[in-house]
Amino acid sequence: MKPESSGVPPQSDPDQPTRVGSEHQENALTARFPAGNLTVLAHLYRGELARANVWRQKMDMTTHWAVITVTALVSIAFSNPNSEHMILPFCSCLVFLLCIVEARRYRFFDVWRTRVRMLEVHLMVPALYNDKNLIEGDWREVLCNDLLMPTYKMGAWEAVGRRLARTYGYLFLIIYAAWIFKVYQDAGASQSKSFRDAFAIGEHLPGELVFGIVTLGHLIPLAIMIGTRRSREASGEIRRKDPTRRRWPI
Repeated sequence: MKPESSGVPPQSDPDQPTRVGSEHQENALTARFPAGNLTVLAHLYRGELARANVWRQKMDMTTHWAVITVTALVSIAFSNPNSEHMILPFCSCLVFLLCIVEARRYRFFDVWRTRVRMLEVHLMVPALYNDKNLIEGDWREVLCNDLLMPTYKMGAWEAVGRRLARTYGYLFLIIYAAWIFKVYQDAGASQSKSFRDAFAIGEHLPGELVFGIVTLGHLIPLAIMIGTRRSREASGEIRRKDPTRRRWPI
């Protein structure tokens, strides 16, 4: 004989997410938020996503300027045999200025991106997984405080380090290699100058001094990248946690 049911529903494990399997049962989001609030949050999500896309486009525009600047000045340096090799260190100064501009734009982009990720994690994930526990926490207070008084989510040097690691570090490497090759080319074309003397600028700046100053200037971006490496590892950007897993488990 089957044991009689006591009428008391079985106790669920508190460590397991509370799923709602039946269509007649109330959804986790509608149980926590009224329909009007969910509409406001949906409009907020679309607005923050639009802001993030605008600043993402501004960042891409700055990157395009940097790539065009490097391409143009390197082409000028090697297409004209009479061009000075110092045009390439001047190119590095322009690229570093563009990197500073893009880092500032990246800090603005990160403000809107953080809000979008917060809404995705605390609203869309509970809607898909139907878990009331995922809606809890102080994320609403954090979001309200940030809406009242927006603040940057990262420091200025951290933003510069991230842009150097993603794009600008490779541009500086290309410029420095092109500068060394340009000086080597000038030394080979001149019978009276050695490779060391070809770095010189006029008669007042010897080659050793110019080489040291330019090399030190190109080591500054590397130092910024190394100094901000720990903060970049703790970011909320897209990163693969396990390289052995598939990219998209379809």
